[in-house]
Amino acid sequence: MSPTETQSPTNPTTPVDPAISLASFWAQWLEQSSRGTQALLEAMQTLGDPQQIQSRWLDAVARSLEDFMRTPAFLELIKNNLKTITDLKNMQNQIVQDTARQIGVPMTGDITGLFERLHSVEQTILQRLDALEARLHRLEQKPTHRVYAGEPSSD
Repeated sequence: MSPTETQSPTNPTTPVDPAISLASFWAQWLEQSSRGTQALLEAMQTLGDPQQIQSRWLDAVARSLEDFMRTPAFLELIKNNLKTITDLKNMQNQIVQDTARQIGVPMTGDITGLFERLHSVEQTILQRLDALEARLHRLEQKPTHRVYAGEPSSD
């Protein structure tokens, strides 16, 4: 049988070429799909602008979600959910702090407190150094009585 011969539907003994069958199937499928798509587009055009339809649909969904999220049951659920999350976070922080204390590992609060104390000590030292420098400056400004050879001292 040559490649140009086609299968006759009345002759079942003729062998079927799979490539021709596959090509025929996809050609029919694409043709039906394009007819269906064309019919859908024509129906949509009779209803109105697709962007207006989408806009109306999104508005309806937004109103529906807004109404749902304002129900007392939903708000109570969200409140309980947030409370549970904060309680779990507090419990986690407490466990971490207790474990760190038992092990002897410093926490951020400990380091912050140490930093504040060191900063306070540093400020105190700087203030005392400023006071000493001011006193030294005043002493340097006072005239000193020098004792010359042959003059009596003023002491």
